[in-house]
Amino acid sequence: MNNSGDPKAALLTPCLCLDIEMLEANIQKMEAFLGQGPVKLRPHSKTHKCPTIAWMQLRAGAIGITCAKLSEAEVMAQAGIRDILIANQIIDRVKIARLANLAAYTDVMVAVDTLENARDLAQAAQQTQATIRVLIEVEVGMGRCGVIPGEPALALARELSRLPGLHLEGLMGYEGHAVMIPDRLERIRAAHTAMSILVGTRDLLVANGIPVAIVSGGGSGTFDITGVFPGMTEIQAGSYATMDAKYRSVGLNFGCALSVLAKVIARRDDDVAIIDAGMKAMTSEFGMPVVIQPRGWELERLAEEHGFLRRVGGSSLAVGDMVELIPSHGCTTINLHDRYYVLRQGRLEAIWPIAARGCVQ
Repeated sequence: MNNSGDPKAALLTPCLCLDIEMLEANIQKMEAFLGQGPVKLRPHSKTHKCPTIAWMQLRAGAIGITCAKLSEAEVMAQAGIRDILIANQIIDRVKIARLANLAAYTDVMVAVDTLENARDLAQAAQQTQATIRVLIEVEVGMGRCGVIPGEPALALARELSRLPGLHLEGLMGYEGHAVMIPDRLERIRAAHTAMSILVGTRDLLVANGIPVAIVSGGGSGTFDITGVFPGMTEIQAGSYATMDAKYRSVGLNFGCALSVLAKVIARRDDDVAIIDAGMKAMTSEFGMPVVIQPRGWELERLAEEHGFLRRVGGSSLAVGDMVELIPSHGCTTINLHDRYYVLRQGRLEAIWPIAARGCVQ
């Protein structure tokens, strides 16, 4: 086990590293952008899965935390976080009972897109004498979950607002199909189209006497588009805090705080080296992780426990040399690891558990 103060080169590999200064800067940069404007930040913890980072975001000004799953929300609640949005539908009756219990001592919210689900939630809430806060999810072009905008959303809101045990807080919609569009103008157009649908549905509900306090959406790739869109009240960006190579490739201007540290364990010749980090340490659905140290090497492919590097201009590598890579997709790479090795100025400052790792239920 490594000790506080150890240099990066002394870390046991493969390991997931977190540059604390970069993380702090990213958190502050997001809060500075939103400032005192009408749109607040409810950052998505599905990326970092770590209550310590969530508390850093809250102390910097975030109004609450977003989770993808009930089990993630339970981890955040155990860490003392109260204002939690589960940006997903919970339909299983066992999970609904757990959600109602969670609502008894937190201010949890959950996404709903059918009346049947809303009725199940209401029944569980009454049984525990709790109130479950809900956001109606509106389909804004993602092709995933969400009620059809306009009249179908209005009809659901009318019925839902009559159910005891539930409190309709507002609407949410995720423009995930826009967040990674490389062309900036195309990304703006796609995000504006999606958010116009969401805010238009808000206007319809308000015109029919249904209060809408929250209009929630937004990802890291559209934080500066959705984050200033009239009618939005909060954004759910998550990856901005740690960043990854995919978001960097589309021009997201946050620093890469996250990296995987590996070690050369074999070499075939001067141009091919094998590292001890494979698919069990890094994911590749968004492309290969990017080698940042040493320069002049690329990751060609991954096996379960090995990564295959090819030289494209740098010096040759020797067995025992360290290699540092930026994950192509931070969210799925983080979920492979139990802990962050937190570094400040190249030395180990802390080891943080990734407490919600594996929370997929």
